[in-house]
Amino acid sequence: MRSTLLLTTVLTAAVSLSLAACSTSTPADEQPESSRVPAAAATASGTEPGTRLEHGDAATLVWQPARDVTGELELSVDAVVGKWPGVFDGWVGGEAAGDARPYFVTVTVANVGESGLGGQDVPLYLRDTRGTLGAPWTLGGDFTPCQSGPLPEPFEPGDETEMCLVYLVPDGGRVRDLVFEPTEGYDPITWTGEVREPRTRDERRDDRRDDRG
Repeated sequence: MRSTLLLTTVLTAAVSLSLAACSTSTPADEQPESSRVPAAAATASGTEPGTRLEHGDAATLVWQPARDVTGELELSVDAVVGKWPGVFDGWVGGEAAGDARPYFVTVTVANVGESGLGGQDVPLYLRDTRGTLGAPWTLGGDFTPCQSGPLPEPFEPGDETEMCLVYLVPDGGRVRDLVFEPTEGYDPITWTGEVREPRTRDERRDDRRDDRG
């Protein structure tokens, strides 16, 4: 089994936030059953497993987030932007990110099925250059730069929204692609494209000099 790494971190009640399934060193097959990715339900109406897409391309994703719910979304990965860990400075709970590199991923999602999907987590992972999959954090609305989390509530058939998702890449890794993989063994649908890495200190200093003329 490949090293798919998922961890669910729960902050204390004082923090009042949950950080869901960050990239860590715990293999998915060692997690409690309650934290495992839910079963998929691929149908002919969805984009074929194994499809390779570029940023901005839309795919129809079909999976089963609950026993009695079949989700069908049209989703595109629009932008992937790297940030310095300092982006969390001053935000309660940001210390949990450690030295991992945050990435803000903008996606557009539309509910094109027949089920309400409010509050559901879309199994869209960031795969880094080590082959590790990481799920997005659930941060809450008080982190205004990127209010990462599950689908909004309600999210009924016909609804559409743009979302910003926060992913963490540890140990100096970088982004390889974004991956829809609802179950182990599913041939994933992937998105690749330009990744805007954070500017170095020297580059930012040069920008300030240019601004001053």
